[in-house]
Amino acid sequence: MNTSSEKTDQCEICCEESKKLYQCCQSKKCSLCESCWSQIILSAIEKGQIGSLFSGTLMCPSCHQPIERNQLPQDIQPQLDNILLTIPKTKHPKFIEEFNYAYKDSQHLRHCITNEKFIFLSQRHYNLLGSCIDTYIQSLMKNNEWNYRELWLPIKEDNTDDHHDQVNIFTSNDFETNENGCLILIQGSGVVRPGQWARSCCINESLDIGTMFPYMAKAKEHNLSVIILNPNQTSYIVEKSVDIDDTLPTNTEMNVTNEQKSHEVKDNKEADVRDQQISTTNENIDNQTENHPDGMLIDYYLSPRPLPCSKKEKIPNLSTSREHVLYVYDNIISKSPAKNFYIVAHSAGGDGLMYLLRKRQDKILSTLSKIAFTDSVHSILPFEPNEIKNFLKTNAIHFVASDKPMGESIDRAYDFSQGSICEEVSAGHPKHEYTSGHCVEGVFKFFFPSDNNICTTKF
Repeated sequence: MNTSSEKTDQCEICCEESKKLYQCCQSKKCSLCESCWSQIILSAIEKGQIGSLFSGTLMCPSCHQPIERNQLPQDIQPQLDNILLTIPKTKHPKFIEEFNYAYKDSQHLRHCITNEKFIFLSQRHYNLLGSCIDTYIQSLMKNNEWNYRELWLPIKEDNTDDHHDQVNIFTSNDFETNENGCLILIQGSGVVRPGQWARSCCINESLDIGTMFPYMAKAKEHNLSVIILNPNQTSYIVEKSVDIDDTLPTNTEMNVTNEQKSHEVKDNKEADVRDQQISTTNENIDNQTENHPDGMLIDYYLSPRPLPCSKKEKIPNLSTSREHVLYVYDNIISKSPAKNFYIVAHSAGGDGLMYLLRKRQDKILSTLSKIAFTDSVHSILPFEPNEIKNFLKTNAIHFVASDKPMGESIDRAYDFSQGSICEEVSAGHPKHEYTSGHCVEGVFKFFFPSDNNICTTKF
């Protein structure tokens, strides 16, 4: 640790007198007090920039030179150590706990040691954690509390455990027997998978807001079976791509490699280039304790490069989100004994639903009771049949992103003559990804107007 003399000096940022100032930048020109360094680190965390500290690219706001993490005050170091513990010790994590995160009280993602909320390090770190959360949520759907069935599409004649070229959907265990009614849930586009409305809400907010669990619980209260679609997964991997970062060994692998190479003769240019790459990377590794991931893993997770795109092929008959919705209706939903169907479609899920209505109008409208769009992408076409337009006018509602109270009517200007296709009300939150999680009470109040559940909204 580099400090100034014991005399009282003035911090260059807050201008307060302090007995101990810290020079933590590469320039060694600016001296700041511990409080100011703590505020700089806190600001980097809040802005999602703390990962750049560990990669040596976080700039000091005073001298605009890179901050040296190891020179920061000792009282700040434990917090930084705990953040580093959220980097798994493997490049191929399968469980949330490998990130030292867990869902405390089954709802909120928290650090296993500090109980703090998720801290963003890099897009790669975020995406790999998100994939583990996908697996976690689907495991909850299949456990004893929900006991949902996982179905693989397209349907194959032979039972097989190999589902690499299929897409999964989920149904409640009473889907094939419940005659009362059925709830159909369709998420939006992007990385979300069955059981989720928004990955970001699952990570930064709670499972109550980011998942479909509240809708599944409400369906159970109203004696509805449930089917959850998966319109985003329209292709399957046929060949995994090799990540450049994945070709670099960890410290443990490096030690073995270096011992072996000391006894070998490098007689070609490719080997020399490889050795130089490893040597250069090794020089940048900070000394880490045994409890921390090694420097190579830190570099891997903090890499600004996106994860490589594997070679994929389209799933037959489910190659687009629209095809997916249509296939699920024809092969699964249409065989349900339910007399009444209720649909919730979020974001791009609204487009898939409108496509289904146009393609299967004669079959679906007779059993379709109500539709709730949640900040959805949908529209009425000029040639839309009157049957569809009339149904939507009287039996559909659109919960849109708004800071108005949930359920309050919304008047929006449209660029096309048709205007809104159904009544529009506030979802109770101004952000798109939060809408489905915030309007669940309003959705079921619309589905069941005589519901005795407490709800302050009026439709």
